[in-house]
Amino acid sequence: MYKYPISIKWSDEDDGYIAIIPGIRGLSAFGKSQQEALSELNIAAKAYFQSLKKSGRPMPVAEKTTSYSGQLRLRMPKSLHANLSQAAESEGVSLNTLIITLLSRRHAEQEFLNRIQLLEKIFQSINSKIVSSAHNIDQSLVPLEKLKSATQVYIPSGRIH
Repeated sequence: MYKYPISIKWSDEDDGYIAIIPGIRGLSAFGKSQQEALSELNIAAKAYFQSLKKSGRPMPVAEKTTSYSGQLRLRMPKSLHANLSQAAESEGVSLNTLIITLLSRRHAEQEFLNRIQLLEKIFQSINSKIVSSAHNIDQSLVPLEKLKSATQVYIPSGRIH
């Protein structure tokens, strides 16, 4: 088969594994085991790629892993460079260590804020459902006055033997 990445994940909804090729929408396969899902995906992908070739359409570009050197060249204003260099010197660390520390902290803060925003959305959704349910309950309750009049029993006057 072609050199494309494959992802296999468990699906509670389907009670089995779903195999996909990331980046190719609509191409997926199901299996009760990972191996079955992969086998089914190979069959589906082969047919998909053959149909692309036959119709003259271009093949999707395969995702490839990227290796990172851990190095980059960074340009910044001279004033920022001076401020960061002075801060690093006063903390007794290299400029590189200071920048990595600052970037790591900021990245962690952003991840934390993203999670908080997600939780806020979840809480808003839950609150909306609670309010909606409470409104539906209020609408379904019979007013007390109607309930009293409906439960009054007529007893004819006279003696009961």
